[in-house]
Amino acid sequence: MPRHQPRRPSPTPNSRPSARPPGPTPNVGSNVGVHRRDFLSNELFGNEAGDDEDLEVLNSYFLDKPEFDSFYSVHTKLAFARSRKGMGKSALLKQTMYLRQQEEKDDLLVYVKASDLIALQNINTTTPAELVHAWQQRICTLINLELGATLNVGLSDDSMLLVESSELAGFRNRNIVGALLDRLKIKGLGAEIERTRVSTADSQAVLERVMSQREVTVWLFIDDVDATFLNTESERLKASTFFSACRNLVSVVRGLCIRAAVRTDVWSVLTQYDEALDKCEQYMIDLNWSTEETGRIIENKIVSFFRRTYPDNLLYQNYEPAIDGAAIRKIIFKEPFAWGTGRFVDSFRPIHILSAGRPRWAAQLCKLAAKTAYKNSSSLITINHIHDVLQDYGKFRVDDLYKEHRHQCAVMQDIVESFAGGQRRFATDALLEHIAEKIIRRIGIPKIDGITAAEGPLSVAHFLFRCGFIAARDDQDPSGLGFIKFEDRPNLLSVQTNLDDNLVWEIHPSYRHFLRIQGTRGAETF
Repeated sequence: MPRHQPRRPSPTPNSRPSARPPGPTPNVGSNVGVHRRDFLSNELFGNEAGDDEDLEVLNSYFLDKPEFDSFYSVHTKLAFARSRKGMGKSALLKQTMYLRQQEEKDDLLVYVKASDLIALQNINTTTPAELVHAWQQRICTLINLELGATLNVGLSDDSMLLVESSELAGFRNRNIVGALLDRLKIKGLGAEIERTRVSTADSQAVLERVMSQREVTVWLFIDDVDATFLNTESERLKASTFFSACRNLVSVVRGLCIRAAVRTDVWSVLTQYDEALDKCEQYMIDLNWSTEETGRIIENKIVSFFRRTYPDNLLYQNYEPAIDGAAIRKIIFKEPFAWGTGRFVDSFRPIHILSAGRPRWAAQLCKLAAKTAYKNSSSLITINHIHDVLQDYGKFRVDDLYKEHRHQCAVMQDIVESFAGGQRRFATDALLEHIAEKIIRRIGIPKIDGITAAEGPLSVAHFLFRCGFIAARDDQDPSGLGFIKFEDRPNLLSVQTNLDDNLVWEIHPSYRHFLRIQGTRGAETF
């Protein structure tokens, strides 16, 4: 079955064809069938937690990108999605799982949170080699459990010990399903199942097929590896050895594909302490979204919701997001958004800026604005509704900033609060002076990623740039919404020969209202 068959075909994310295929033309800008109460639905802009979304629904609005192809491919044995929080790492894991379900019904697909994986076995050890081995045993134990539940194989404490005590060398160059089933077969397959699972139609036939072919592929999806990460020696060791264990397993075991996700900030901490992770860099895919792609994601979510909510309305069924993007947005947004004096922009552009390109943040902002539109008896979301929710939205963002980066810098909150009530724009010299006077002079030179900021104010400024609290302002951008993020120019504020490329620095718009930063109304919001 072709990989993209479950979804409507779409072109490359950034392309917007100018001509539609033959068929009825939607009534552009019409919101026929829309009720204001739709603005109150939590499903309008999708589930904020990609791992909680229904797989069919997620597939209906998931925005594919060419760089995901290797992540989906069975020929890629190991791949990690790396990004900041809220970028869609969990959604990519779940979408990959869904596509494998559609393509290969015989594959064994296992989705697990890292905390559940750890809970399988209580292993007390502190050495790197033992921790790597412990992760490998947990993974094999989990697959053993899934095999037993899926194939109606009895799993007792004794059979579990077969995997727990087995050496990795015993699986070398063998298909992992066949190797594990052989170990279970030695103990007998007639014991009573200890896990509740919907039984297969003919478990004996499935077992016979697996035992004869021995070529079943196991896909293991591991989410939230760094969910509770703290920047301590034990936590760093536990997290870094997970990635080494995955690399070791797929290199010697046939029939195993592993997909996992890690936050960019956590990865930057781990690589400071574990040189072995250099070998894992080649398996990383960096997840990010352009302004246009944020628009496509919003459009996909809108049309998916209205197709599900009003299945008999042909208007929604005939929309093609890649072609009818503006028409889809006009279902709920008052397009375009007024911008400054006599200027207008697509609604997704300020949403992209305020969400820092993170789909989860964009969904939260749109949901808050939708609820405000409903309270104001408005039939469309306007730019004023976006402005009206920035205080509440900003609180979420500041809280997220602390949660996301406190493990990198214990005084993160003190650093951020030093900017409260102040200006939004700084030249480089003024930014460094603020950090020296308001932060270092009062609380000392902070530790960042466990290391004392060697270059004082400059190290702190680079950290604020890296975590997204500040961004470089590009006034040459014709849209008037130009920001340069750390991902765009990671060497800024670090290379002495070119600290700022003649750019100025601004506190990101998503934080300004909550921190009472000067100039937070009208076009100056962005």
